[in-house]
Amino acid sequence: MEKFLSAYLHGNTSTVYVRGSPFGPDGRAARNTPEWLRKALESLTLQVPFPGTQQTDLIQSLEMTHIKIDFSNNGNPLISGDIDAFLKMPNEMQFDINVTEIDPKVFLYLEANSSSPFGRLTSNRPCPAQTIPAKDKMIQVSSRLNRAPFEVLPGKDKEFQKFLDRIFHGRRGTVYIKGTADAQVKSAFGELTVRDLEFKGQIDTKGMQGMKNPPPRVTSIALKRGYPDALHIVNDLVIENPSDVLVNLGQVTLMLLYKDEAIGEVTVPELKLLPEANNTMAIEGRLIKKADNARMVDFIGSYISGDEADTQLRISGRHPDATQSPLLKTVIQSLVFDVTPPRFDEEPLLAAMQMNVLSSTTVLWLRNPFHDIGITMIKVNATASYKSHEIGSAQANFSDRGEGWSGPLALPPVSCDRVSQNCSAIVVETPKIPVMTKKLGFEAIKKALGGEIEVSVHSVVAIKIDELLLDDLLYERDNLTAKISKGF
Repeated sequence: MEKFLSAYLHGNTSTVYVRGSPFGPDGRAARNTPEWLRKALESLTLQVPFPGTQQTDLIQSLEMTHIKIDFSNNGNPLISGDIDAFLKMPNEMQFDINVTEIDPKVFLYLEANSSSPFGRLTSNRPCPAQTIPAKDKMIQVSSRLNRAPFEVLPGKDKEFQKFLDRIFHGRRGTVYIKGTADAQVKSAFGELTVRDLEFKGQIDTKGMQGMKNPPPRVTSIALKRGYPDALHIVNDLVIENPSDVLVNLGQVTLMLLYKDEAIGEVTVPELKLLPEANNTMAIEGRLIKKADNARMVDFIGSYISGDEADTQLRISGRHPDATQSPLLKTVIQSLVFDVTPPRFDEEPLLAAMQMNVLSSTTVLWLRNPFHDIGITMIKVNATASYKSHEIGSAQANFSDRGEGWSGPLALPPVSCDRVSQNCSAIVVETPKIPVMTKKLGFEAIKKALGGEIEVSVHSVVAIKIDELLLDDLLYERDNLTAKISKGF
């Protein structure tokens, strides 16, 4: 019966064998027919051609929505989505059918007139389906394709990359589909499998627009540990996905560049972008100190100076081990984001300053802006200016006990109250540091005796962040309110 119904729906003629029966239409034995005639009819078999339907386009349309593309399975893509097919039954079929399962084989084409497909999508198992009556002798069959393996066909890598480019960089994307499906059907003839029903359609999606509209944002940055040549960092990255496609790129490793030079890397354990949503993900990485390149130190200096205009980082997909999926390599390499780390809640490092006129010294109040890691202040060489005029300079090597210093200054991490969750930096006061004053700038100091003055500080410091030593770290601060004391 399955072969007969499949042939009929494909428009193929089937041969039907008609043989006499001793029973009538009511299922009872015929009594009025002579026995010799009954035996003659029972021995007679006729071959009758049964033409197939002329309405062979059973599946009128097929749509696929709520698409998910998942590369996290060792880089091999799996595709999920909701399938809605509209079927128009032949006019001569005067009985209801209920499609309970479909097993589709889908071929994807880049253009409507493409001569050959670039990919094949095959479900691992038949997909449960629901049948809903519709108007004009139509029925709607709804199902879900769940994590079906996707295969790029031989020689079609370039077309597949164009397909990905439409999704990741385009505003809208369309891919065309053709294929066949086997359908498990409940009908007046019982439960049957109708095979190789042809379909075609297209999938329309919103593109991701390069994930740059709006651009990604770094909402937090934390230093977790310092090593002799690197800093372990943890960031919160927000990427908006304007597309209606969920994409999981799996683990992705990206380069960090500062002023066009690599200073580290970050790894996203699972770059999963939910559709039409802001996606927040924790990423971990390293800022790497190189002996022949000071760019990483320059970035740390600008960052703790609070210079937002000079801390822009570029996140690039051109990492040599960006992805484990060869199919994704080109797409990942095309990803470029410019991000700026968020400002600190309080001005970092230099919290306050006091100048003591009679002793020609200064006292600095220092604070560590980071929550999870300690800083040690080893040396400072600072110059203060007022309205572009140099006031004076101060130097101290706190590790040189021969000069009377008691050792480097430990700056503890930010302290948070466990109950209120309020956090504040711990301020550490330095010993008095000798100041060499300048005559021109000293006039401004005298006018501010007993009061305050706003100064700019330019300094080169040596600090340790955990085990990482940063020599010659440039730290600058504008609009610092300095107290001017008359005493010692």
